[in-house]
Amino acid sequence: MTENQSPQASDGVILGSSRETAPQEEKISFWKLFKKHKLSVLVDCLVFGIFGMGVAFLGPTLFDLGCQTKADLKQMNWVFFVQLLMTMIGSISAGYLTGRVIPAHILLCIGMTGLPITMFIIPACRVLAELLINLMVMGWFMGCVDCVANLRMILRFGTNVTPFLQAMHFFYGLGAFVSPMIASPFLLNIDCSPFIDGYTLTPDDNKTANQSVTIAPQPQIVDRAMHLSHSKEAFFILGSIQLVITLVVYVVVWLEKKWGIMYSPSASPSTSHHTGLATAADESDFSEYSGSRSLTRYLRCGSRTVVVITALTSASLFISDGMQSSYADYIYSYAEKNVDNLKRSEGAVLNSVFWGPFALGRLIAVFASTRFCAGFMISCNLVGCTIALFITLIWKTSRIAIYLGTCALGLFLSSMSPTAMALTEQFVNINAPITSCLVVFAALGETICPVIVGNLFVTAGPVSFLVFCFTIVLIAVLLFMVLFFFGRDTTKYRENRGSSFIWLLKPAQKFNEQMEINSTSVKYYSNQEDEQPTDQSQLPGSDVTPVENGYTR
Repeated sequence: MTENQSPQASDGVILGSSRETAPQEEKISFWKLFKKHKLSVLVDCLVFGIFGMGVAFLGPTLFDLGCQTKADLKQMNWVFFVQLLMTMIGSISAGYLTGRVIPAHILLCIGMTGLPITMFIIPACRVLAELLINLMVMGWFMGCVDCVANLRMILRFGTNVTPFLQAMHFFYGLGAFVSPMIASPFLLNIDCSPFIDGYTLTPDDNKTANQSVTIAPQPQIVDRAMHLSHSKEAFFILGSIQLVITLVVYVVVWLEKKWGIMYSPSASPSTSHHTGLATAADESDFSEYSGSRSLTRYLRCGSRTVVVITALTSASLFISDGMQSSYADYIYSYAEKNVDNLKRSEGAVLNSVFWGPFALGRLIAVFASTRFCAGFMISCNLVGCTIALFITLIWKTSRIAIYLGTCALGLFLSSMSPTAMALTEQFVNINAPITSCLVVFAALGETICPVIVGNLFVTAGPVSFLVFCFTIVLIAVLLFMVLFFFGRDTTKYRENRGSSFIWLLKPAQKFNEQMEINSTSVKYYSNQEDEQPTDQSQLPGSDVTPVENGYTR
């Protein structure tokens, strides 16, 4: 679009494009964007794969770590809690430090440096306290990596970031899938809890006696189990993979610095021009000009409705992320104790059966989100999760049922969290405070639910693990129904919804506009017939000129 062409703001038209010139405008190609930033994108995806490996390795190694630290299963439940709690704290602190105290690329290097170091230290932890402290430090580094990798990707692509974020989260699932497979051949897979605390043989267990017999703790058996385990080789391999990726990150960050490409919240206009992004100051002119009336109209539903929708979405994310973390952490332990005809080596394989479809589901969601509405997608997710958990609960000792149920649950659970956030965006405008609330509640679910499941697992038996997961997925169904009931009456949803609950119908389609992504990065739509200046120089910030992927001064 040339400089003397007038931006239109008529009914349903995106500011910065006109009906006459839209077909001639160069459309954004995600493939071209990827090729332009392929090195940085691939590195951030690998970083997220390492993040997934750090999350998933604890589940299959739980028994061996218990023998190593001489801690029973109930005490070992705290390893999940402290790691996930510090991951949440690391994400919050990284969000504050980035751009204020430490540049994003430096914080990314710090986080990636700490991950292999803490992984190498795990075999040296001989008591539970040492292991917990090490996992707390690892969790903080993981939180930094999580926050900075997402931030870099968003700053790199702006409003065109959706498929790249989905791809990055696919690598998270891929790393979580690979981690148990690497660890499996080196694990002993014996629960040392009876030999640490002692146990009691009932008459049913002891056929030669008519009364219960108490067996004292047997530390010599625990020591022998610790020496028979080769888990230290698994941690060495995982740490070595993390170290290689860390060195790659160093090289790419050095190249970005050499080329003048720095992704930072406080990036200068020249930097943004180099990366193909518009600065916040540049976009604010257009936002204020074209979106103020629209934004005001979207918020007329009142703050109470926004609070209710935010609370319902936060609760939904608490449940979905909590179920993801709980199932991934304890399906291994459940299968070892409760599934018939399951070989000892299959526990880690079963853990990967969850993470493999989980990664595949996130990859499918990249394409499904361009065709289907968020409400329909999350409905399919909830129905699939309910059926999967129902199968595993009814045939709780069946080897085939646990494999099928785990595979289906990983597939349908994978995209629940991003789809719930996308659905919320259709109801209200998600700003920084709302985003922080959603992220914190999701992290709390990942932290608290495994602790609840761990205590139920020990006190009420392994089946309580499946009962808990099935119960919270039913609660998630009710929360979604209430969320949609409140959200459908908001002004933003009424003005932008399509005619179908299943198929995605964007506002531009309702006004017979072309369903293509324009090279502008303007986010707002207008449904009012307003008179607009015919000369671009009359717009606020008249020195704005179009560039390939946005606007810059």
